[in-house]
Amino acid sequence: MKKKVCIVVGIILFIILCAIFVCDQSVAYNAKGRLYENVDSIPHRNVGLILGTSPISTWTGRRNYYFDHRIKAGADLYKAGKVDWLVVSGGDYRNTENGYDEPVAMRDSLMKQGVDSTRIILDYDGTRTLNSIAKMRDVYCQDSITIISQKYHNERALYQAKHLGIEAIGFNATTPGRRTSWWRNRGREVLARVKLFMDIIRGVHPDIKEPMIIDFTKTQPDVLSISHIKTEYGDLICLKPDMTGQKMDMMCGEIPSPENDSIILAFAGAFTGTEFDKGHANVAGDHVAGGKRFKGYRCKRNTGAFTWSSPSGPQFHYKDYTSALDSAAQEGGMGFAQEMMIHNGNAVKTTRPLRNINVFRALCLDSDNQLALYESQGIVTFGNFIDALLSQGVKEALYTDMGQGWNYCFYRVNQSEKSPKYLHSISLPYASNLIVIKII
Repeated sequence: MKKKVCIVVGIILFIILCAIFVCDQSVAYNAKGRLYENVDSIPHRNVGLILGTSPISTWTGRRNYYFDHRIKAGADLYKAGKVDWLVVSGGDYRNTENGYDEPVAMRDSLMKQGVDSTRIILDYDGTRTLNSIAKMRDVYCQDSITIISQKYHNERALYQAKHLGIEAIGFNATTPGRRTSWWRNRGREVLARVKLFMDIIRGVHPDIKEPMIIDFTKTQPDVLSISHIKTEYGDLICLKPDMTGQKMDMMCGEIPSPENDSIILAFAGAFTGTEFDKGHANVAGDHVAGGKRFKGYRCKRNTGAFTWSSPSGPQFHYKDYTSALDSAAQEGGMGFAQEMMIHNGNAVKTTRPLRNINVFRALCLDSDNQLALYESQGIVTFGNFIDALLSQGVKEALYTDMGQGWNYCFYRVNQSEKSPKYLHSISLPYASNLIVIKII
């Protein structure tokens, strides 16, 4: 009787071992021809998926070289132009021993290796490999990807990708040389492959908590361009907004928040005083904000004005601009007075001496009749700044308030940018009239 029991147990164990072997080898065989270890030989894919792990080993509390090698592999592919985007997929385990916010840890490490942060997508559903793969298809709308991990992990991920109908290839990150960690991870991987087939048989579905479908690779078109221009009179920075679908306004009494991602450009417009309260009384000259006309303090330097409204678009006015401000208010637009520098393609007489030295800025109508904001690249004379603008074919130029704090300016090249870029990042509390261009 004991002999029969031993035989039955032996057969069961043999079947189990055979099943484990078949599962393991099936996964390995399926990956043949789809694994790469050389950056030069791997085909280009739009998106690379880095499968998550912690920078600190959850087993030993020591540095996790599996993490380091995956990060290096992802960075190498990105810098070689083999992937355009990197999805870092993991979980937030900060409340566990040796736990980390894996996606953030991966992002920060990739940035240290020269990967553009705007090309890194954080995925917190990557608590299982199945979730990471399925999310690429069901949420990120990708059907062709490069999976980045160690070889044994890539093999299983490629099997899951094929089962989910995703055309995937794998890039093998270096496997650390410590034999104890290799055997531990390899043994765990064998069991994971058995579970993979059990999940397929049972029809287990991925657990994705982020349901919003978004193809992050289809970026929105740029809404502003920036260029650096060399002239014999000094170098210029040019910010040119695409005014299609944009609106302009003047904010008085408050400084626009850089966190407002509907704002693509903000800069100081009219002169402001320092002895008045914030608001319209602190603005030099009459002006229009939010479709309403307001009275400001008198300023002899205001020899021209700029107005904008949806019906009329951008307009520059020299000397007599009172009726233009009235029209801008009636049309629900904006407008402000300042010192005119160029009108109808010619320099005009200015109250500011041409030998005055500063970093200068002007709101302009360029040679293509497009609105543009020009700033001198560093300190120049006022006369040279005007000549530099004329050399670029500028037709109209109106000075905008400048100087330490008054030169505050931020912009977004693309609406998808959550954090703006700055020409100058420090503002004054009383420099509180700013021209903003917003996406409607």
